[in-house]
Amino acid sequence: MATTPTSRRSLADQLRTEILNGEPDRAPGAIVSGRQLAEHLGCARKTLIGAMQILEQEGLIRAVPKVGYMILSPAAAFEARVDEHGHVRPAVAQTGDTAEPVTTAVRKAPDGVAAALGGPPEMSVVLRQSVLGRTGAPWAVREIYVPRGIADAAPRLLDPGLVDEAGILDAAGLKETGHLHTISARPATDQETALLKSRTAVALSVQRVSYSGEQARSCEFMIIRADRVSLTDWSGNVPNYGEPDAK
Repeated sequence: MATTPTSRRSLADQLRTEILNGEPDRAPGAIVSGRQLAEHLGCARKTLIGAMQILEQEGLIRAVPKVGYMILSPAAAFEARVDEHGHVRPAVAQTGDTAEPVTTAVRKAPDGVAAALGGPPEMSVVLRQSVLGRTGAPWAVREIYVPRGIADAAPRLLDPGLVDEAGILDAAGLKETGHLHTISARPATDQETALLKSRTAVALSVQRVSYSGEQARSCEFMIIRADRVSLTDWSGNVPNYGEPDAK
């Protein structure tokens, strides 16, 4: 059968749409043959394999050796809350919510981070990056930057595993006395798209700068999948939205 010239990305776009629309033979749990799918779509096997690799990274399919590909359920949408302290968490916690460390490193601060921390453009920071997941699918990338001078007094911030950064800073004598948080939307970077396993073009970004007295002690970002998570907030006792904040 003659193949139709196409790119793996355009083919992935077509198949993604079919899966999300629940078209016949694309329902969760269905298993499709790679050979038959390539013949049906009129594409080269190499192109199909490339497209399926993209969809597998996004968590929409899983390769089944010697059989083909299984269609998976798309990640369910949910609400996350920005609380009065500027922290972002799922509005309703679930068993199986995860946080996986990705990077712990000393780096030159990005310009925006250096400005937020009140330091010079060339300032050095400790970056701690992790990916937050729900039902096996990433929903946010968390990044926290701490000035190197502060991190030198709190060496546990360089531990590669998950740690309580706020608790470590408190124990180092830098208790939080205030914070500033900002919410914005912007294009997702290639790295963020890869970590979030999503083709979303837009990410929600919550920036939180923590202060101890006159000193900025950390700058944190939550980069959130805008195609899966909606941000909400409330005050007082609102039915079905959990307990009010402790005052």
